[in-house]
Order: sequence, then C-alpha cells, then structure tokens
Amino acid sequence: MKRACVGLLATLLVGCSMHPTADQAPGTANVTAEVTVTRDLIDVLKILGDSHQGSTLLVLDIDDTLLTSRTFFGSDAWYEWQKTLTPQSPGYVPCKFDLIALNYEAGTQMPTQEDAVAAINSIRVDKIILTARSPLTRGGTIRELKEAGYELPAALQPEFAGAIYEYRPDPQAAGTTVSYHDGVLMVAGQNKGKVLLDLLKQLQVTYDRIVLVDDGQANIAAMREAVTAAGIGFRGVHYTRIDKTVDAQREQEGIAGWEAWQRLLS
Repeated sequence: MKRACVGLLATLLVGCSMHPTADQAPGTANVTAEVTVTRDLIDVLKILGDSHQGSTLLVLDIDDTLLTSRTFFGSDAWYEWQKTLTPQSPGYVPCKFDLIALNYEAGTQMPTQEDAVAAINSIRVDKIILTARSPLTRGGTIRELKEAGYELPAALQPEFAGAIYEYRPDPQAAGTTVSYHDGVLMVAGQNKGKVLLDLLKQLQVTYDRIVLVDDGQANIAAMREAVTAAGIGFRGVHYTRIDKTVDAQREQEGIAGWEAWQRLLS
C-alpha cells in the first residue's frame, strides 16, 4: 500500500460527508460533545486539527473502522445478522464468537479504505486502539493490524508495559477479563467509555478531550455519556464507509460458509 505524505494528508480538505452536531452534555456545566458522521478517515485529521486547546486522546475502533473482513462469513455484518436468526434458521451458528476468532486467525482482514493506514499513522497525538474483541483474540488481532501496516500506539503511560486484568464495574457481579498492551485495549464487549476511564484512572493520566472514531452508534453514545460525566470534552466520529446491509446474496454466503465449516470440522 502506498503511503501518502503526511503534509499532504494534513492539508486535504474535508468533504461534504462530514455532518457535525454539537450540544452540551447533560449534567455538565462546561463540557460539550459533538458527533461527526463521515465515510472518510482522512476527516479525522481535520477534526484533530481544529481550534481545540489542551490535551487530546484519539480512540480508534478496529472492526469496520480500521480493518474490515474480506468475506461476509465471520465479519462484523455477519455477526449483526446472526442476532436476527433463531436456532432453527439456516446459517445460524451456535458458536459465533469462535467462528469470529477463526476469521481473525485466517488472515481475512484488510484496511477499510486504501489510504486509511497512511492517514492514521500520520497522527501524532496520544492514541489508543479500543476494541470490543476478547483478549483471547489478541494474537490474531495484533498480527492483522501489523500486516495491514498500522503502527501500534505507544503506551499512554511509558512505565506501563501492559496487563491483563479483571474489570469489575459491579462488585456484586462477575468480572470480565480485559487487556491493554501494544496500545490495544480489548474489552470483551464491555462499555467502551467506562473501561477506558477505568484504565486512565489506573494509569493516572488525564486528557481534556477524547476523540472516538467508531462505526457503532451505541459505542459512541456510551463513550460520550461516560467521558462527559467525568468532565472531559468529547468528539465522536461515526464512520459509515462499510456497508452492513444483508441481502439475499449475503444470506446465502452466510449459510454456505457455515455448511463448509461443519464439513471441515467433521
């Protein structure tokens, strides 16, 4: 993949795909939150280069944001489709998380857009990659990010080498294993905003603004609520480039993929 000049990327104009909306966060006096919808990761450069004063942490999602699947079977769109199926439906997979993990290991990931790697690598503010993936998939995840050409973010706290630990927001409930290493925080489906704030507290680092780039509206809403309640400015970037619609052809691909895996496993 060709790497564009950092200076050129920084001066690219933002297209009409950006649609910012701003409002004051509920329950806060001086904290504002804004969400931009875009199909182009280069728009992130413009957002980070705005008139904001103070420290910024850039938070990057993986699936359908930095990387996407070459195949429908095992993809993020396939996972959302699985939620609509019953156990009696053709193509229903009872062990969907295992199949997703196998997809990561199979090397089916690619950047979401041709210039994504150059754009993200050119950004020099503090960064963290935050994914809902399980820490059990760390090996394949890190390998695919590197294979695509992404530079892994530096540790937010230089003395912190990384850790795998139990996240327990409710002392009365079972905890969840999460991990932070190589600049990648893996939260196993937990609330991204709350887990991020928990990590920042452990690392004893603070920021004036958090910018989240994610393809999921629910993740953006959760992050916005958590960080603004903590008195931190928020900017959400809802990335919509990857088509998640499931038509008849994709349904057939999903059914055929599961049938092929069952034959292989048997």
